[in-house]
Amino acid sequence: MSRMSRPSAFDFGLTSLASQFHQDWRCAGAAECLIDQSLFPGQDPWEVEALRRDASTMLAGLTASEIETLWAAGIDGGFKFGPDGDAPSGPEWLDIINERCHQWQERHGERPQPEADWESGVALADVVAKEITSLVASVPPKWNPGGVVTAALLRCHATCTPDLALRWAMSITRWHSRSLEASQYARLVRLGEALGYGEFVVAGLDGLVE
Repeated sequence: MSRMSRPSAFDFGLTSLASQFHQDWRCAGAAECLIDQSLFPGQDPWEVEALRRDASTMLAGLTASEIETLWAAGIDGGFKFGPDGDAPSGPEWLDIINERCHQWQERHGERPQPEADWESGVALADVVAKEITSLVASVPPKWNPGGVVTAALLRCHATCTPDLALRWAMSITRWHSRSLEASQYARLVRLGEALGYGEFVVAGLDGLVE
């Protein structure tokens, strides 16, 4: 596999796909239609591989309940799991994403390898864990009943990658938090720079800064 630098200043991977599930997402059709919109013929291969790796990582590292908890909290629209839902289960939804990415790669060729520094964030794992906990503390309890979201994020941090868990934490905060302290946002900006994030990955939270 070739190695490519991150081509976009915006969010990437599974959290980028999740951002498309806003309150009007059903106007696009079935949930799979939003995957197809992300995997258009001219899409950058790097972006497709980032999405595939996120889905594969969560499938390998999290339970069905944890996957469903993070997906439900990380979008801004009604997405239901179950026999009559938008997907039978969290793992099956990630399987669909994974398979669509694989099909795209089979059709279009090259599968680049995302840069390791931002992909995992292992060297910054302790710092990332603290910021995840701090972010979720700003989310109203109705979106984190019994701390289930916090627990799923920390499991994602431990069994997937710190980077993926942080991106989920920022997505959840973006949809559900009321505000962030300026000092907290400044720390996230510095952390994003250390992880090699594009300019607007953390900047999506700037509207919450008090």
